[in-house]
Amino acid sequence: MNHTFLGVGYTRDHAGLPLEAVGVTVPGPEADQVLIRVAASSLNPLEYKLAELNFLGRTPPVALGFDLAGVVAGVGRGVTDLAAGDEVVAMTDLNGDGGWSATDGGSYALARRFLTARKPPSLGFRDGAVLPMCFLSAFAGLYGRVRPGDVVHIPGGGGGVGHLAVQMAARTLEAGTVVSSGGTPESIELARRSGAQHVFDYRRDDVAAEIATLTGGRGADLVFDATYNEDGFAATAATVRRGGDWVVLGVGPGRTSRVAETHSPVGEILAERGARHVNVNLLRYFSEPGLLDDEARAFLRRGMELAMEWADRGLVMPHVGRTIDSGVEAINAGLRTLKAGGGVRGKIAVIVDRDLTRGDARTA
Repeated sequence: MNHTFLGVGYTRDHAGLPLEAVGVTVPGPEADQVLIRVAASSLNPLEYKLAELNFLGRTPPVALGFDLAGVVAGVGRGVTDLAAGDEVVAMTDLNGDGGWSATDGGSYALARRFLTARKPPSLGFRDGAVLPMCFLSAFAGLYGRVRPGDVVHIPGGGGGVGHLAVQMAARTLEAGTVVSSGGTPESIELARRSGAQHVFDYRRDDVAAEIATLTGGRGADLVFDATYNEDGFAATAATVRRGGDWVVLGVGPGRTSRVAETHSPVGEILAERGARHVNVNLLRYFSEPGLLDDEARAFLRRGMELAMEWADRGLVMPHVGRTIDSGVEAINAGLRTLKAGGGVRGKIAVIVDRDLTRGDARTA
């Protein structure tokens, strides 16, 4: 049977904020899909950017809310290891419909099996729901690249991706030294709590000089920049060692506006160092389906499984800076805060179904 509900999204091309209530009809799960009754979700910058630019070319109305935690309501052909009633964490396709709800009636969403993981009992729905997109972004940037003993520089260690990346590098990937930065005492403290041994205030410290001092002039082996800031890109590129890796989340330097390309000095800075420029962009898997091959699916599935395993072991834990109820007004206010920048440490969680999240120990 099809499930219908009022979601939250955009009803006009390039409408931007504010989002509106949109009617959603969720069909039954097809092969390798999981139908999820949504308990909680979170906010990501991608959602307001899609509303502003609709760069996937979707035909509105489009329902948003890609991060999901909830209960399996049904499975499609080929899904044999999950069943109705199982508690899961998932990410919907980024060119599909999300699970935010405009009313108290709750919502449903479809996720593919490789983007769905069984939720451990130790992890509440709320905390599970803030992990998928940010965890997979950090995972794609660091996993298989950080070598034991590396000096890793992760600017913005108090951000949604940053605080998870710091924990991942410091606690699971055996980095020797993790260096981070922040612009407020709260974000600096979160980066430090997440495992960074050195956290600088980028507003007043010369971070490149500090890293040079820490490394005897060598620089960081790997820089993972998820800040989406053109000025910051040039500054962090100057901290990578000769032959090192500069990994950036998103479309990268010179293209962050998506509507106009500007000159960036990053290419010259990295070339002078013989450093590699690596782009990490989850969206490309959905905008360019040819990239989502068996290897990519296995990698993303591994990421979702490790997100649950590492959270269960207390190694990579999400920090929820704010919890809001699902609804048009609350989601618009939260997305405006994200767009303005610097207003939230960690993540903003969205409670979609209070009946399901009532048992969460950390959702008070």
